[in-house]
Amino acid sequence: MVDEAGAERRAGFPFRFRCQRSGNCCAVPGGVVRVTGDEVQAIAGFLGLAAGGFARRYLQPDGVRLVDGFGNRCVFLVDGVQASCAIYPVRPAKCRQWPFWPEVLGDPELFLRVVRTCPGIEVEGG
Repeated sequence: MVDEAGAERRAGFPFRFRCQRSGNCCAVPGGVVRVTGDEVQAIAGFLGLAAGGFARRYLQPDGVRLVDGFGNRCVFLVDGVQASCAIYPVRPAKCRQWPFWPEVLGDPELFLRVVRTCPGIEVEGG
């Protein structure tokens, strides 16, 4: 649900979110983006690549994680005045769900890191 200020809210999450296009979520060291076979097909098609060519260039040898880009950031993060995603229309589900991840609620340390990292998060009552 999007509120009157344009921020997204989801039941059970103690914050609201409106993307500020900082790119911080895509630049967290140690971040891992897993992709499904369907996501690989969609991204490859969007980039005009065959799935095999996409896999060789953009997937880890395990075939399910994107390779890191410059500085251990997402390989599809595009810098600029406002950061952007080179594959935004077909980005993986995990990216679409940011920052509303169940593990954020279950891990207080991760919750604090996410709140510190993302300028688009406004903690309720905080």
